Amino acid sequence: MPLYICGAPAHVLDDEQRQRIATAITRIHCEVTGAPATFAHVVFDESKNDYSVFGTIRAGRTEETKAELKREMARAVAETVGVGIDAVAVLTVDVPASWVMEGGALLPEPGAEDEWLAAHATPSDGSVRGR
Repeated sequence: MPLYICGAPAHVLDDEQRQRIATAITRIHCEVTGAPATFAHVVFDESKNDYSVFGTIRAGRTEETKAELKREMARAVAETVGVGIDAVAVLTVDVPASWVMEGGALLPEPGAEDEWLAAHATPSDGSVRGR
């Protein structure tokens, strides 16, 4: 969580573009929301007729935060694929943190990530583990 599904027409994106988009979406989400990168998931659905980003994000974000996420993600996709920003649709849906599990544990509310990560990280590699 969040889960972002990036839509694109078939056979348009190459591996480098997919990587650039996934990296940009993760970076933008983390910078704008303060969430850790370990929570972000980006997948691609290249069976669409257009470019889109559909994201499920933890509820509790402000409208300004969600608008910034959408604006910056649309810009990143548009720049990567060489289209105008108006050719990229971005939609987010709020999901309660208690509906999502990472590493076998329910996610924290926005703002409580540091405490959650401290309780669920393994000492050797920092990866998330269940409780």
